Amino acid sequence: MSLEDILALLVSGVTMGAVYAMVAVSLNIAFKPTNVFNLAQGEFVMLGAMFAWGLMTGWSLPWLAGTALVLVAAGALGLLEERLAVAPLLANARHHHGWIISTLAFSIVVLHTSDRVYGTDPQAVPPVPGASLDMVQIGALTFSTQQVAVIVLAALSIAAVEWFYRSTLVGKAVLAVAEDRDGARLNGISPLTLTMGSFAVAAAYSAFTGVIAAPLVLASTSIGMMLLVKGFMALAIGGVGNNWGALAGGMLVGCVESLSSVSATPGYRQVLLLAVVLALLLVRPHGLAGARLTREV
Repeated sequence: MSLEDILALLVSGVTMGAVYAMVAVSLNIAFKPTNVFNLAQGEFVMLGAMFAWGLMTGWSLPWLAGTALVLVAAGALGLLEERLAVAPLLANARHHHGWIISTLAFSIVVLHTSDRVYGTDPQAVPPVPGASLDMVQIGALTFSTQQVAVIVLAALSIAAVEWFYRSTLVGKAVLAVAEDRDGARLNGISPLTLTMGSFAVAAAYSAFTGVIAAPLVLASTSIGMMLLVKGFMALAIGGVGNNWGALAGGMLVGCVESLSSVSATPGYRQVLLLAVVLALLLVRPHGLAGARLTREV
């Protein structure tokens, strides 16, 4: 295999790794104030891609206007999911972990509804403004400007999420709820409001991931579960709650997946990825950037 081939595989791996990292970050956003892993996040990525196809191709809306509508629609659905599938269970201590079933059920409803509305055929979505799917070659390196756009937007969006948590009052309130829900309530913070907002933002962020990834992977109702699984792998490797760790984990998953595609079948690639995740967790149970959790009694 030539140097050009290796570099092309690495570019593809880093690009898809950025997408996996964004899925992992969306899981973190919903998890922080609730301790709930939303199993419907993958389907929100799918909805972002399908909504973008419908609005930008079917209705010929400009990319920015179409993306804005996608984010609003996905945020509203995320809020609906929190009200229907999460809030009633969190309010009842006996069903505290029932969200595993309820969020999975919500994702199944979304998937089958989308199949009925959009069909199962993959659809093309316009690239980010100023980017193209045409390949550019610089020396031995070959890439498209859409791939560059995905990597840059992933890094910038993760940086924005981190800035929000560290530098805004609302972000610090979310971290306070994540640390001690009852203590935050005693200090005048509303966990309910922040939970609702976090689910809406997580859904919108997932949909944005779908919008920028769709030109590369094509918009299809089948992409949600695959991206959810890869996002969980990135989250496990990077450490739950750590967004920069999620980016590193996503890059690792994407590169292993891409490089192994040369000689391994899709089934063996999944086995290899799971082996890598397991090996890393055996060495670093809390992930590459995760902190050991302590509890005082």
